[in-house]
Amino acid sequence: MDRDKGATASPPTDRVVAVIELLAGRDEACTIAEVADALGLSRSTVGAVLSSLDAHGWVRRDADLRYRLGARLASIGETARSAAGVPPGLDAALAKLSAQVDCGAALGVVTATEMTFLAVDAGRGRLPAGITVGTGLPLRAPAGAAVIAFADQARRRAWLDTLPPELRAETAEALELIRTTGVGMWGIGAADPGMLDVLAEVVEHLGDDPTRNALRGRVLDLLGGISGRPYGADDLASARALPVSYLVAPVFDADGRAAWELQIGPLRSAVGRDERAHYIESLTRTARELDTRTGVNA
Repeated sequence: MDRDKGATASPPTDRVVAVIELLAGRDEACTIAEVADALGLSRSTVGAVLSSLDAHGWVRRDADLRYRLGARLASIGETARSAAGVPPGLDAALAKLSAQVDCGAALGVVTATEMTFLAVDAGRGRLPAGITVGTGLPLRAPAGAAVIAFADQARRRAWLDTLPPELRAETAEALELIRTTGVGMWGIGAADPGMLDVLAEVVEHLGDDPTRNALRGRVLDLLGGISGRPYGADDLASARALPVSYLVAPVFDADGRAAWELQIGPLRSAVGRDERAHYIESLTRTARELDTRTGVNA
């Protein structure tokens, strides 16, 4: 039986991409058999794909006949980051921010249809929940709020319309808050931190198997959909301790256009006013340091 014609059948290019994604998601090198079994492909097909990738330096075959990503991909990755306009010094800036706020930090680029994470520093945990480099989220509210806040009215309205009607007014206010203060903050909502933690583990597990990308996307949608409501200006100034899932800030490009969303994810059930101020100051300072429009990193 030709396994390539089963449920995981795909065009040749998709198979090549699946092999690369699988190797990228594994900590250890893999044999042809392991890759074939994981992807539901025949060993002959996987062997041919890996042989071609090895010849081009995209994968490397070890002495024990196991395969891992090749050095050629490193240069391609840097070129891709440059093409995406990633601010120089991003990785160091995220590591510093993560240490300052004691939680995960990430930068995502917002396009017409999705927000894709370009860099992630997990800090002491996995937050932002379930997010790894390359993760793409459909551009549905609240994803990309830090960028949408500076978009034209038509784009803001289309984005807000992805929400249930009863949530649109307060989310529109959150966009205005981001425009005026440079930061947005969301609560935890009905989901407790433990539930989000379990869902994040599921996303990470599914990330090891490119054939489960559709299911992984559904879990990511679920993660995004159960975040709490955005806080307003009065909430930010309140002396009360508040549950906080994540905070966002815009990062601007050389033309002064909001292009990226910088995000931290404390995911804490009670955060006092002083701690919130620390989060906001650390986040917005890092965002301004990354602004290529200022010329600091040009």
